[in-house]
Amino acid sequence: MNFFTCINDALKTVHKNFQLPLIHFAYLFISFFGLFFILSIPLGILFVIFGIDLTDILKGSFIEIFLSSVHLMKKFLIFVIIFIVTLLVYVLLIVSLWIYIFGGTIGIMYQFLKENVTFNFKDFHQYGKKYFWKVAFFATFSFLIFICLTLIFGFVSEINSKIVNFLSSFSHSVSVFFNIFIYLSALLVGILAFLIWITFTLFGFFGIFVKNFTVKDTIKETKKLIVLYPQSIGRAALLFLTYILAGGVILSLSSLLAIIPHLGPILVAVYQFITQFANIYISMIVFAAFLSYYIRLVSHKDSEQEQAPPSEEVQQQHQNLPPSELS
Repeated sequence: MNFFTCINDALKTVHKNFQLPLIHFAYLFISFFGLFFILSIPLGILFVIFGIDLTDILKGSFIEIFLSSVHLMKKFLIFVIIFIVTLLVYVLLIVSLWIYIFGGTIGIMYQFLKENVTFNFKDFHQYGKKYFWKVAFFATFSFLIFICLTLIFGFVSEINSKIVNFLSSFSHSVSVFFNIFIYLSALLVGILAFLIWITFTLFGFFGIFVKNFTVKDTIKETKKLIVLYPQSIGRAALLFLTYILAGGVILSLSSLLAIIPHLGPILVAVYQFITQFANIYISMIVFAAFLSYYIRLVSHKDSEQEQAPPSEEVQQQHQNLPPSELS
């Protein structure tokens, strides 16, 4: 299948449903300034109204700073507890809102790609609400996989450093060669593992909406699909590379604006908002292209499965015929 057709489908999907990038940009804006609001007001009360000088706390050694912080937490224990609980509630609300928006986004994109139905808030709300818990549980599972991969590579890096230190006492050239070899090998394996992980994660989310799988079925069917079509990992690499290159071009433009005298900082500040929206726009195109690819891949797989059973059935019936009829 032509992957550029999927990118063309993605461009149409995002353009026809322009409300989706706006919703994601509004979510990013609310998340950032909401966190700023949650952090700034309590700290402002603590340092301004109660007259606490942060510079005095940070003076001295690490042990003195730690003891001062512990003493401060004991003195304002109730305030610290309220602050931590408020922060946890805020994080929970932001994550829940992301799950809701993410579910609604996949639903609207899938609806457009299959039925050519554009955005309306009723459908967006229905998709976000209907698939909320499935998306939440699968996202948690995928996040745990990512944490495990990170710990494994961290463990390998620690072992590598110990082996290099051991070899350096015998031969510096051998230790350097071994260090470079392990580093490059770990880098290649890490990139491959990341691509497999992101392919598995996106295919899993798509399976929840396209095939209406449960989380358990999503995990099993996604593994089978990646094994059956390993070229999907290459498609994920192509899209990820496209995203990186587009992001690099956007960031390079902001550095050029910064050198303009007087107006440079103002233009950069305005450009940051444009940059964030552009990143969201590119991300959604990449996401929609992979969704279009998944839909075509599943349709191809289903058509192959529909064609396979008749031949097997005929063969079985042929084997069950009596010898007189075979002759």
